[in-house]
Amino acid sequence: MITFSIIGILFFVNFVMAAVCSLAAKPHNHVVLENTFPKEQLDHPETLALRKTYKKRQFQLAAGLSGLDCLLFIPMKDSLFMLLFFILLIITLVASFSLQIRYIRKAHELIIKHDWQLTPQPIRVDTKTVLTKNRRILSKNWFWLSFALFGIMNLFLFLIVQGTLSWVMLITSLITWLLFLAGWYAVAHLPVRSITDDDSINQHYNDLTKFYWSLLMVSSSFTFPVIIFIPLISLYVAPTLFMPITIVELLLLIAYIVGTFVLLLTLRKKQDQLLNQAPSYRYYGDDEYWRYGIYNNPNDPRLMIPDRIGMNLSINLGKPVGKILVALIGIIMLFAMLISIVPLYILDYHPDPLTDRVTDQAVVLDGPMTQKSTIPLADITKVNLIAQMPQQTVKENGLATQHYALGKFRVADRSALLYVSYTSRPVLKITTKKVTYYYTNKQPRKTKAAYQKILTERSE
Repeated sequence: MITFSIIGILFFVNFVMAAVCSLAAKPHNHVVLENTFPKEQLDHPETLALRKTYKKRQFQLAAGLSGLDCLLFIPMKDSLFMLLFFILLIITLVASFSLQIRYIRKAHELIIKHDWQLTPQPIRVDTKTVLTKNRRILSKNWFWLSFALFGIMNLFLFLIVQGTLSWVMLITSLITWLLFLAGWYAVAHLPVRSITDDDSINQHYNDLTKFYWSLLMVSSSFTFPVIIFIPLISLYVAPTLFMPITIVELLLLIAYIVGTFVLLLTLRKKQDQLLNQAPSYRYYGDDEYWRYGIYNNPNDPRLMIPDRIGMNLSINLGKPVGKILVALIGIIMLFAMLISIVPLYILDYHPDPLTDRVTDQAVVLDGPMTQKSTIPLADITKVNLIAQMPQQTVKENGLATQHYALGKFRVADRSALLYVSYTSRPVLKITTKKVTYYYTNKQPRKTKAAYQKILTERSE
């Protein structure tokens, strides 16, 4: 099941990348594949052929990459599986980007071939629009309401969930909320640019941008706390409600993704309709600063700017802060890979990754990169060996693969801590009043030895 889910994620990423990258071939602000074309040449036969071919190649690439992703069906150790997953994900990103670079060059060659270069014009300042640039932006007071929702949810979470998990979710949801608030401020500080000689069109274009992007930030600040909150609630309801709540969570996530895409496509469409009404388009020589979807202009004071596809905010790498942010994104991605792969590597190749220690006072269970459990013998109400793990096992916090389970789970609707290799039998089950512990050593004889020693220590 996990394998199918992971491969499904890769398939989804492949075709989403193809769809998003294909938007670069659809004219927006007279830009096709990062190159600004004269308005009258956007529908030239050679331009249309280039656009069509690029879209076709992106989806052919997605299909080919999906075939390559099927390598994950080959049986392998979990550490190799996750490593291959990240490699395939990186291949998708690099291949899509490389294809886009190739066709950006082809678009530039087409402009040179037909001498379609545009002459940069002086920057035109529309004072009225500058003074009223945020008249359609949604008020930041909406964030107080989303913060109240965030507070109520976390208060409820603290009442039903005790311990580290509550604090982890509080910090996670707070950081998420702050990111959307920061996004709103980034939108509010986007400067006005006169892209036509018609002031009313410039004003309307700016109003559309501010309204739709602020709407996205505000709506996201309401939606994401709910998306984070629902899976946790599902762990503390009756088992019969688990599946309906999971379906609601999935539908909410899909609705958010689709809604975001539709919202930004609507903005893009309305902006293009406005520009088509304009008698002229002012070209400021921006092609020089856009390099393959990346903006690098040290003379531009903006840190965040709308990208040329009209579906995202891009970072200006010409500013030192922009370079730092991009570096941080890379570090975070690398860290995510390491914390996913390293524990699995230890579990797969270390001769004794799951350990136990039994003394006359307590039982100590430990595993790689997970919290150690010290269980006082006096707290143990029952200890026994079972043939295998129960089927009703749901992860709350930790690691869960086809072969391993480490961390906090709910097993048979009871809180549990797992230190389990599914390939090892039997399983040591230690029951206390509040928590049940499950443990297997890679060597079954050591699991049995721990069981016997616990019995001996408890009887003395």
